[in-house]
Amino acid sequence: MIELRVLNYINKYHMLLPQDICLVALSGGADSVCLLSLLYNLQTKIGYKLQAIHVNHNLRGEEAKRDAGYARELCASRNIPYYEYSYQVKELSEEYHMGTEEMGRKVRQEAYADCMKKHGATKLALAHHQNDLAETFLFHLARGTSLGGLAAIRAVRGDVIRPLLCMNRKEIEQYLKESKILYCEDSTNAGDAYTRNQIRHHVVSYLTEEVNKDTVTHISEVSEDILEVLNYMEAQAKRVEDTETVTFRKKDAWGRPGEPERILLNMEFFQETHILQGMILISAIERLCGKRNNITREHVELVLRLKNASVGKQVSLPHGVIAVRNYENVELSMHTGRNDIRLSEIIEIPVNGSIQWGDFTIKTRISTYKGERIPEKTYTKWFDYDRIKQNAVFRTRRSGDYLIINASGGHKKLKDYLIDCKVPRNERDRLLLLTSGDEVLWVVGYRIGESAKVSENTKQMIEIHVTGGNTNE
Repeated sequence: MIELRVLNYINKYHMLLPQDICLVALSGGADSVCLLSLLYNLQTKIGYKLQAIHVNHNLRGEEAKRDAGYARELCASRNIPYYEYSYQVKELSEEYHMGTEEMGRKVRQEAYADCMKKHGATKLALAHHQNDLAETFLFHLARGTSLGGLAAIRAVRGDVIRPLLCMNRKEIEQYLKESKILYCEDSTNAGDAYTRNQIRHHVVSYLTEEVNKDTVTHISEVSEDILEVLNYMEAQAKRVEDTETVTFRKKDAWGRPGEPERILLNMEFFQETHILQGMILISAIERLCGKRNNITREHVELVLRLKNASVGKQVSLPHGVIAVRNYENVELSMHTGRNDIRLSEIIEIPVNGSIQWGDFTIKTRISTYKGERIPEKTYTKWFDYDRIKQNAVFRTRRSGDYLIINASGGHKKLKDYLIDCKVPRNERDRLLLLTSGDEVLWVVGYRIGESAKVSENTKQMIEIHVTGGNTNE
């Protein structure tokens, strides 16, 4: 019996609980009408509440109005709360330079999220079934995919559930026929305008008729096996991410608000198995840019090859992500093209006050030195005021910069110092420097030079404190 099978499937994946409010995506077609009917009948067995949402894309004229009307009437006949959203998908797709399929998917997701929030739904039920899974499986396989693409339609993903993945299209139509439940036919399903329709009409049809009548079921079973393997591998990937092998940090040392993360792949990462490396990389890219589509094996290999590349070597990945070889790791980050400190700008230090420069705040306080011990802090330093009050300014680095590194006046090029400190090349232009001419008095976040240190001869000292976002001592 279909209802019992769906009930067992719901219970197997803990899709619905008595306290849930389930929003059904109801197009008016066979699949969604079947889903609504089954969930309506199973309410008393589980105890959840039911709602329905219809999204009109306004692509099929009167036919679209017919579907909306039928969905509305079906819910009214069963006292199911019904919510309707309407979008001009064709116009929106032209405005945002997107395909109608992609825009349709985008507006549906927007409508579902809005409706769930407004009406308290805890679960969203979609009517994907085994044929949808098989078509997606073959589509991803033909275009090139990872294991995740072969298990792309999951029974449960967050608050989204798919109770009909235990059924195929013929079973759905048979159930509706036996239950004498009407539904709407989408005329676009009959044509080959969409790739998915071509796969349905020609590939799946051929495999089912000429190779094995249970093709759809077998693909579904394999996809479920792959999902189990993926779940295990994702747990292993999480284990790796929870160690020091992968480090999640703010974009720069200042941790300023609004900066995207940077993800450091430490050398231990490159000792993991290849499949785990790929999973972690794709997950990291998604964390940075919010997308994982169009990330291919070639991109994964480009990043992995950085392990043996020279320091500073960089590769560009989809969605604006860049990977850079640093001294002790490979760094993933978003290429924003912004630099909060303009290279040509010079800022004089404030006297007993503060100044804002980009996202930095620079505060100073002048006091009499009485021989007290000078604390060791990273973003607060004390200098002999009489030695720096004439020429000291804040700026970024430039050619010729040097540090005085000992009491006898020994010099070191700033470039050499930054190399010794293993500061990544792509971060060096972002460093804030306190300078006097070409002499660097303080590499903020690192060390100060020797020439302006507080000494026994100091009469006045200036305390300089730099903050930026979450920077603290």
